[in-house]
Amino acid sequence: MKRTALSLLLSCVAVSAFAAEGSFDVAIADRDSYRQKKNMVMPPSVTENREYYEVTGCAEKELRDKMTQNAGVWHDGKKYDSVTTWHVKWEYDHDQAPRSCAAESFHATVDVTIRYPKWVRTDDVPQTLVDKWDGYIKSLVTHETGHRDMAVEAAADLSRAVADLPPAPTCTELDRNVQALCHKRMKKLEEDSRTYDASTLHGIAQGAVFP
Repeated sequence: MKRTALSLLLSCVAVSAFAAEGSFDVAIADRDSYRQKKNMVMPPSVTENREYYEVTGCAEKELRDKMTQNAGVWHDGKKYDSVTTWHVKWEYDHDQAPRSCAAESFHATVDVTIRYPKWVRTDDVPQTLVDKWDGYIKSLVTHETGHRDMAVEAAADLSRAVADLPPAPTCTELDRNVQALCHKRMKKLEEDSRTYDASTLHGIAQGAVFP
């Protein structure tokens, strides 16, 4: 039995309500626990991190100007209020027989980072502005969570696909087959993310727009 570790580092575009990106991290399978369960599908391990950039102001225009100033620049050269990035890695065992090689204990890890604006408020800001901001952030979180969930589901789909992969004549060929599956599924994730942004107008249709 030989353990093989492969990874795919992606910088996938997923422009969100005012932006999204993609990044995932995968955990290592416990070889001994799953040795006798060759086709068992292991759920991906997921880590989620939130980062914030500060905005200040006591009026809608001030907050918008600060977000425009401090938001990150995306690959298309535009600035977006929020960005989601993911990074996916995977590991699996070689279950090697005299004339075949199969993947065993495939395990994916997804590492997601979401960057949001954070309003540093003063005590004298109008409650109407607070309510409007809070509603906007809630909608923004809804949109970015959609990107995160798509990434996690893509890793889960990948794990199921590898579990269904038939043995290959050699481990070298098996590795090529697994790599091809991984690239295909991650490419689909990019396409799905773009479709998601288009259908939600980058979150605007979900209420993620300010002012």
